[in-house]
Amino acid sequence: MTIQMRHCVRAAQRGDKIAAEELIKAFKPYLNHQAKKYQRFYQNFDEALSTAYHGAIDCIYQYDLSQSETVTEMMVASVHNHLRRESYSRTCYYQRVEKTIMENDTLTDLPEDLISQNACPELCYLEDEVRTQLYWALEQLPELQQTFIRLHFIHGYSYQQIAQKYNLQKSTICGYIKRGLRNLKILLEADGEAS
Repeated sequence: MTIQMRHCVRAAQRGDKIAAEELIKAFKPYLNHQAKKYQRFYQNFDEALSTAYHGAIDCIYQYDLSQSETVTEMMVASVHNHLRRESYSRTCYYQRVEKTIMENDTLTDLPEDLISQNACPELCYLEDEVRTQLYWALEQLPELQQTFIRLHFIHGYSYQQIAQKYNLQKSTICGYIKRGLRNLKILLEADGEAS
């Protein structure tokens, strides 16, 4: 059985998915047993089982065929270590949350700047996403529209300053920027509908 398992590991490491599935199937009872044992650290059994499978897959792809330990020994160690490490991390995390937030029903140890909306991670993420979409749409514009919009809105040039810099009429600059803004709006709406 050990020799057959080593052949399966070698095949799986070379990209044979069926060999990997056969190895997982051989250890399925052990994976289920370990997931039940560590289930209390997870929200449900499936989460614990997922971690056990992750440990098994890691073992398959990191197993050194020249080592003396058997596949079974390494699989048991890998699954056990994954579950133990993750359950310990979750326990520590929940203890920190309890200590920081739940202690005596008052907030403690939280930095004052978290109260500010600017420090909200979700808001920062959304602002970054909007900025990314805007820069993407801006790059789709014709070169002059893009340049004039950047100069006016990003660098703070007035229409008159841009007109002088490019030797054009102020009304021409205004027209380019208006068309550019209209095109930006169309591009952003189209991108919003696509996603």
